[in-house]
Amino acid sequence: MTGQEARGGASDVGEADGGGELGVYPDRPGPVRGLGTIVGVALVFWVLARHVETGVDDQVTRLGKIEVTARLMERPDVFPELGAYRYTYVLPYEVLKVHRSDPGGRYPLRPGDRIFVGHYQPRLPRSAIRDADWGEAPLGGALDRWVAGEAHRMALDYELADLAPSGALDYHAPAGTNRFFAIWANPTTY
Repeated sequence: MTGQEARGGASDVGEADGGGELGVYPDRPGPVRGLGTIVGVALVFWVLARHVETGVDDQVTRLGKIEVTARLMERPDVFPELGAYRYTYVLPYEVLKVHRSDPGGRYPLRPGDRIFVGHYQPRLPRSAIRDADWGEAPLGGALDRWVAGEAHRMALDYELADLAPSGALDYHAPAGTNRFFAIWANPTTY
């Protein structure tokens, strides 16, 4: 005796012919239910994938000599408070993607390379860093916080020592290797 027969229901054969009772379910889901589940899961993945932030804007794609998406490897717990001294702080990154290579070929970057990027006035959001020391040239971005492990899309120039308006605080070795200045930095969900 099957479970359905014990409850007074029809057998599987009777239900397949439409003779089953209301409220009695088959032993397994039907093809419509299975297809609906697959479509629902695919729809959830599609909606989530649409919310990827690439960090692209008009500035990051045209400024600097190099454009990369890179993951911030580490940062200090607190950036130094140096009073009126507006400094550039160098942070280590791992390159995830090179969007625009160095036109001069001096720095052939590839995914996985370690680079060191100087950010002017790191205590401020990128949208608030332009000042009289920098001048009228574009500088900034949408990045407003530094979290180790997050990815940033950046327009870089490779003259860190020349572009840092008030000097750079660089605590990473070896000095001079893959040093860049961030002209524009945006957050990504890469």
